[in-house]
Amino acid sequence: MVYSLFNHIKGKNGSRWAGFIKETGIDHMLIVAIDAAKYTHKAMICNFYGDVLVKPFEFDASETGFESLKSFIQQEKHEDIKEIVVGIETTGHYYEDVVRRCHQEGYQVRILNAATTAQERQGLLNWSKTDNLDLMVIVQTIINGKGTFGEWPSGNGQQLQKLTRARRSLVKERTALQNLIRSHMDQIFREMQGKNIWVEGKRTYMKPFSQFFGKASRYIMRYYPHPSDILTLGAEGLRDISIRENLKIRENSIDILLKLAENSISQPKQAVETEIFLLSQNLDQLDLLDQQISNLEGKIEDSFIQTESAVLLSITGIGLVTGAELAAEMGDLSDYEHAGQLIKMAGTNPIVKQSGWHKASYHGVSKQGRKTFRDVTYQVGKSVAHNNPAMNNHYQKLKERGKHVNQAYIALGNRTIRLAFAMIRKQTLYQAQHNNYVLYHELKKKLRIANVKEFYDRFVLAEQPSA
Repeated sequence: MVYSLFNHIKGKNGSRWAGFIKETGIDHMLIVAIDAAKYTHKAMICNFYGDVLVKPFEFDASETGFESLKSFIQQEKHEDIKEIVVGIETTGHYYEDVVRRCHQEGYQVRILNAATTAQERQGLLNWSKTDNLDLMVIVQTIINGKGTFGEWPSGNGQQLQKLTRARRSLVKERTALQNLIRSHMDQIFREMQGKNIWVEGKRTYMKPFSQFFGKASRYIMRYYPHPSDILTLGAEGLRDISIRENLKIRENSIDILLKLAENSISQPKQAVETEIFLLSQNLDQLDLLDQQISNLEGKIEDSFIQTESAVLLSITGIGLVTGAELAAEMGDLSDYEHAGQLIKMAGTNPIVKQSGWHKASYHGVSKQGRKTFRDVTYQVGKSVAHNNPAMNNHYQKLKERGKHVNQAYIALGNRTIRLAFAMIRKQTLYQAQHNNYVLYHELKKKLRIANVKEFYDRFVLAEQPSA
């Protein structure tokens, strides 16, 4: 019996490598190991048996350096050589230009991460680390079939991945800044963030603003951050500011704010002048980050709508950013046979253990894939669990079976990956199971009007038969 190469234990990556080796033949390839650095790369050329054909040499990180690398390869590329396999470790972003140029030359590129090479070095019982040893480890890692083929993303897909990852980085920065602002307010006016009170023997949480970083709250923090400022304004002053600045502060919020200021434990204003100054600086920075994130989201929308993955916006519970991040992490689907390979790449596939007559047991997720993809899968699962009626039914069933909330989110994230895989491959829209679903209303919540029209032109009207 002959089994398909797609049954390889390493999944897609192992299958592709096994197929590549079978098709090319081990005597018809050269292996080029590259240790990337900022200014000067180092390389070595071997055959598949590990014999060194060209000893380690250096080439600078420029076009002239790459031409030098090509000349060494050409010297060893005789008529029997069909393929050049380049192995390169992901060192910061220094390796990216080399990978791009190797693809332009038609070389087969194998991407290795630091954990893989470290594991290989440990297996060789050699704890030393030098540039030459690193090259030998890269060669051995390639021969053992580890690493992944480094397809270089291009077009809107590449731009979308850069944009979504940049946004995620800015959001993390904004979260850290918001925590810093809260720490300043702890010193200036702690109670403005809310406090516990007892009502009829029960403890409840009282706060003046539903959103601490909303428009009204930010204005108060910027211009009237101290309890004494609030008391000086009084109820009438707060009403006047609310009308003049269009803050829409409710009477209940004014009453709570005055009550909190009156009973605040804060220090005198003179004692926290430095905190007030730093608070103002950080609020300026927060405004800038908000604007940058907003600009990025506009760019993400324009880029996402041009991709085939934009069909995901028809799914209830998948917003613009969530859908774009999922599409960017999934990448080009032409290289995948089924959605399970994507789930494995995310590292959200469950670990299964079975031996002999023992029944298979399922443990936590493997976490062996890309962390960014895994994070997005979790967020997608969380979003659809609460915003998609059909997915919410599955979510409730998972909880009834005793699944932890996080386990349920991952399971729904995997379910959404399978759905997304089918929708993108077949270019079909989401088939909603709830009666009040209207595609136009769904899109209008996520896109600007011009992009709603673009969506209809590409994915709805294009499917209509001509009269």
